[in-house]
Amino acid sequence: APKAAAAPAPAAKATVKVQSAPAPAAAPAAGGVNATLLSMAYGQIGITQDCTAMVEKALNAAGIPVGNIGPTAFLNYGKVVADPQPGDIIVQSGHVAIYAGNGQAISGGMNGVNATMTHPLSWLTATGPVTFVRAG
Repeated sequence: APKAAAAPAPAAKATVKVQSAPAPAAAPAAGGVNATLLSMAYGQIGITQDCTAMVEKALNAAGIPVGNIGPTAFLNYGKVVADPQPGDIIVQSGHVAIYAGNGQAISGGMNGVNATMTHPLSWLTATGPVTFVRAG
C-alpha cells in the first residue's frame, strides 16, 4: 500500500512540470508575434499575391492591424534588429518578406513568380540594404 501511495505523488509532480513547460516557450521576446508571422507566412505558400499582401496578412493575424502599404512602410511596425530570428520581417526598398531562419525567406511576388514561396536570402534582388524588423 505505501508503494501505491508513492506512485500518485510523482505523477502529480509530472503534471505540474507539463503545465509549466509552455510558459518558458512563450517567454522569448521574439516568440509570440514572430511565431505567428512565421506560421502565417508558411500557411500562404502557393497563394498568388504580392510581397506586401503576404506580410500584411501575417501581421493582421498577429493582432497588428496593417492596411495596404508599401515595403518600406513595414519599418514602422517594429524595431530594426541586427540578429534576425525566424518570423522577423525582411524589408528592402522594393520588397518585403518574412525571415524563415537558416538563410531562408518566405516571399510573395518574388522574381516574377507571384506564388508565395520559400527561397534563399540571396534571391533578394530589390535595391538597398536588407533590414530585419522584429514586429511587436
